[in-house]
Amino acid sequence: MLELLSLYATFMLISLSGALSPGPLTALAIGEGARAGRWAGTRLAFGHGLVEIPLVFAIAYGLGEWLRRPMIGGAIGVVGAGVLLWMGYGLAADAWRGRASLDSAANGASAAGLRFGHVPGGVIFTVTNPYWSLWWVTLGAAYVARVVALSATPAAVAGLAASHWSIDLLWLGGLSLLVASGRRLIGDRGYRAILLVCGVFLLVFGLYFGWNGIKMLWPL
Repeated sequence: MLELLSLYATFMLISLSGALSPGPLTALAIGEGARAGRWAGTRLAFGHGLVEIPLVFAIAYGLGEWLRRPMIGGAIGVVGAGVLLWMGYGLAADAWRGRASLDSAANGASAAGLRFGHVPGGVIFTVTNPYWSLWWVTLGAAYVARVVALSATPAAVAGLAASHWSIDLLWLGGLSLLVASGRRLIGDRGYRAILLVCGVFLLVFGLYFGWNGIKMLWPL
């Protein structure tokens, strides 16, 4: 039991590498915190968890091997790259040209993927993020395998899923809370700087995953 709890604790630390990466959900939690209020990131995290928690169980009981197939990985990379490039360009361009501000975010329309709400949006922007898929196929799957080796019970797997999701919940919820509550502290210049960094990272990730996806589908 102690070894299992130790794995959960270290997995929470490892999970920071996924949660803190400037991905689509991070950018949305910031933007929606200004537009929709302090609970937007929490709702996005719940949508994220609707995909991620079942995925942990699926990896534990056989999906991990299937995800490693070149055709599957390549398709995830290409489709996800398109989403990352589209979103990254929009964020970077608006921030660079000074079109992004806390007031415009608060009064503007939400991203197209959020038309059905933040929880469904959390699902959509999770499954279209290739970094998320790659993280689970590599780092995530390795920890799932270690937990299953110690205890293959559903409770043990659920504990791992909960330990990881708690980090996502704190990160996304905290970002929206910070932006919604500390607008004077951040200011428009700081807000645009954050969006610009997120946008550039999304563009870089999009190019990287798109290229790798193409290589997996059509090896040179």
